[in-house]
Amino acid sequence: MRSIVFDPLEWSLVRSLYTSALPSLNFSADYTAAELAPAYCTVDPRYLWSFDWGSVSIVMPPATTKPSGDGLIIAVEGYSVRLLRGWGLKPQIVVTDLDFEPEEVVNCDCLVLAHAHGDNIDRFTRYAPMINRLIPTVQVWPRGCSVLIPGFTDGDRAVYLAYYMGAREIGIYGFNPGRVVKRDDEVKRAKLQIAKTLLERISRRVSLVFYE
Repeated sequence: MRSIVFDPLEWSLVRSLYTSALPSLNFSADYTAAELAPAYCTVDPRYLWSFDWGSVSIVMPPATTKPSGDGLIIAVEGYSVRLLRGWGLKPQIVVTDLDFEPEEVVNCDCLVLAHAHGDNIDRFTRYAPMINRLIPTVQVWPRGCSVLIPGFTDGDRAVYLAYYMGAREIGIYGFNPGRVVKRDDEVKRAKLQIAKTLLERISRRVSLVFYE
């Protein structure tokens, strides 16, 4: 199973943005994470093309509006898997770095795009073996069965993925840089501002519709 790289030039620009904005984070270990990640791949990345990407709903943890349930549903983090289940909905895909209710991801009958990066290697190697259908995503050039998607947070990476897969309209539920649900610190707020900048970039290419 081979790796997939979406838009190397965009990835290079995005990486330079977030590494400059947050130099305190451990980006050097991203290369180690990219080396380890393919060992946990259980689904050929080309399987992504088996979904209908025409209309996509991306549900992020702060969401308070229930999606219609039509089209492809992507949950961002395990928290959103639980949120959707409470609404009687099931995501087909989860995008996560396994740091917000990862047990929900393990128990979800869905395709999981689990992100391996320098600051979560221990967590990734703990939970990835428990996931039945997993495609690793990485932050640097992939070494094997894994996917490189431009983006920095799970949320904007999910939106980039939907855009590159050909979505005509993307509904984004719960993106709110002013409402932090996982933790509230300077790094988290900086990450959300980077995500806001990246979503503004994507909005110039495809229709993004935001919901609370």
